[in-house]
Amino acid sequence: MNKKRWVLLVLIAVAVWGYFKLFYKTYSTSAVAKSADCIVALDVKRITNTVIWNWITTPGQWKKISFSSGNKSTVSWKDMVTIPDYVLAFHIQHQPLNIWYTTLQVKDENDFVKGLQAYHFEKQGINIYFSKDAGIQFYREGGKLLVTNAAVEDSNYLLQAATELFINKSYVTQQTLGKAIAAKSHLAIYIAANNFLQEDAIVTGNFDKSSIEFSCNCSPKKQFSFTENTFNYNTNSLCMFGFTQPSNAVYGLLSTADKDKISKALGFDMDSTFLQSNKYYAADIAEIKPRVDSAITYTYDNDFNKVEKVVVNTIREPAFNFLISGDSSINIYKYFQHAGKIDQTDSGNLFKPMPFVKSYCTMQSNRELNIVASNYQPAEANKNSKAILLFNILLTKIPNDLLNYFPADVVKIIANIESVQLKAGKQNEKINFNCIFQKRKNDLPVINF
Repeated sequence: MNKKRWVLLVLIAVAVWGYFKLFYKTYSTSAVAKSADCIVALDVKRITNTVIWNWITTPGQWKKISFSSGNKSTVSWKDMVTIPDYVLAFHIQHQPLNIWYTTLQVKDENDFVKGLQAYHFEKQGINIYFSKDAGIQFYREGGKLLVTNAAVEDSNYLLQAATELFINKSYVTQQTLGKAIAAKSHLAIYIAANNFLQEDAIVTGNFDKSSIEFSCNCSPKKQFSFTENTFNYNTNSLCMFGFTQPSNAVYGLLSTADKDKISKALGFDMDSTFLQSNKYYAADIAEIKPRVDSAITYTYDNDFNKVEKVVVNTIREPAFNFLISGDSSINIYKYFQHAGKIDQTDSGNLFKPMPFVKSYCTMQSNRELNIVASNYQPAEANKNSKAILLFNILLTKIPNDLLNYFPADVVKIIANIESVQLKAGKQNEKINFNCIFQKRKNDLPVINF
């Protein structure tokens, strides 16, 4: 066989190997319990290929890549378990919303035992192991693991799911699982039809060098009606959000406990404010403004003489305008008066529930009520959008000292994100949701974990 044929065979072998290594994917039809009402499918190979391509085409990220093998004596999760082509996480119907599961396969028994020791796992019962350090527990059946984030005291939930998967062998149908796989996205979330959804819905998530985007088209049941409004806003504002008045059926999805919590956070009763005759609500937070404030205190010298001391502080205050539009605006204004939420002052009607900045409540017309911060300077709107819900925030306009109040992990994740835009609108009989995380203009990754 001549040299050309050898080269051709090598190229074919490399191409076949590359296809199976990078693109060929399989998934298990016995990894998700039949009672799952939500399934999250992570396409591991698609994510890996995108990360590799972004790295290759963005030289600025090369210095972030380490080719060192690390500490060989340390056992990691990838040594303990096999990472499948699709990581399938799921939630069980009628279990708490924060409890999720995924199934994995033991990769190497020796490394697995070392990992149990390294992550301080303890055995509970015959098949259950838990680690308070890792915050997870799992049920082992042979070489298979059912892993959950449920707390140790909630092991009954894990037993319920394990019985369904390993004992009863009751799995979600391949047709259902295929809906998430067929989305062909980095991440897909399957949501089963429920009290709100008329039919199953799929949320897709994708990313590239400049953004992360989530989208979904869903069909609410007929009783859940929505209206749209054209919102006008300035794109340079720190934050803008607006939404139309929810219908009775949509508003009724909130429990009494939820309403009590929201009312407490707002400082006024939401049932007396979010009335059906209202049209929409909109807020513009232009920026966070600094204000110098001085306080006088007194101390005494050695001769007990009073000494005045001036302490100067820089206070951050939001400059905002909140608008309620609709036929009930005047009734809401009267409610604020009767409930003692407004104090009449020489500067205007002081709105007492707003603790962050001195704000005033005014009626612009019989159909518009405004709550405006004293430091707010209106800017001309340069964009409009028709939507049920609209949210836009420029993270780059948040002062650095205020970021100190966020958890360190959150600050790290959003450090290279410039803005977040969320929109929900009507599309024929469906509702379209779209959310985009836009990266800052540099060569760094969108998110730095």
